[in-house]
Amino acid sequence: MTLLRRMFLTRIGPKVFGASVIQPVLTLVGVFTFFAGILYLPSLGPSRVEMILALLLLAAVALLCTAVGQLAAVIERLDGRSDKRAGPENMTPGT
Repeated sequence: MTLLRRMFLTRIGPKVFGASVIQPVLTLVGVFTFFAGILYLPSLGPSRVEMILALLLLAAVALLCTAVGQLAAVIERLDGRSDKRAGPENMTPGT
C-alpha cells in the first residue's frame, strides 16, 4: 500500500513554475513572436521605415522574453544557494 501511495504522490518532472520550464517557454514565445511578425508584416504593406521599426520592436520583444527567462533561472539558482547556506550552523540565535 505504501508503494502505491508513494508512486501516486511522488512528484515527477520539474516544478511547473520553476526556471527549467519558464526559461524555454519564454524563449519560445520570443522566437515565435519574432517569426510570426516577420511572416505577417509584409501582408500589412508598411513602408520601408515602418518595416524596419516594426522588426526592431519585434527583436526587442524577443530579446526581452529571453532575458526574463534567463533572469528566472539565475534567481532560482541564487535562492537555492542561499537555502544551502542557511543551515543550522549559520543561523543566528533567536531565529
